[in-house]
Amino acid sequence: MVINPNYNSDINMYNNKASRSMGGTLFDKQIWRVDDVAKYLGCSIGHIYNLVSNERIPRVKKGKFLYFIPEHIFEWLLEGELK
Repeated sequence: MVINPNYNSDINMYNNKASRSMGGTLFDKQIWRVDDVAKYLGCSIGHIYNLVSNERIPRVKKGKFLYFIPEHIFEWLLEGELK
């Protein structure tokens, strides 16, 4: 599979699917919380916490709260496994 380096078209494709199924898009939000990332990746919230605790997913921590930048998550997903 060849991934388009200009991923905006991929984001638009995802947004179109999301707006039909969720009544809006995750990419309308500039900052995601754990549940948003879990929805986007199609996994459990616990799995996201495991990725965070193993420092395997990009995130921002402010106090006790975790935040995620949607574009960083999408880029991380396209990169594959972080070493």
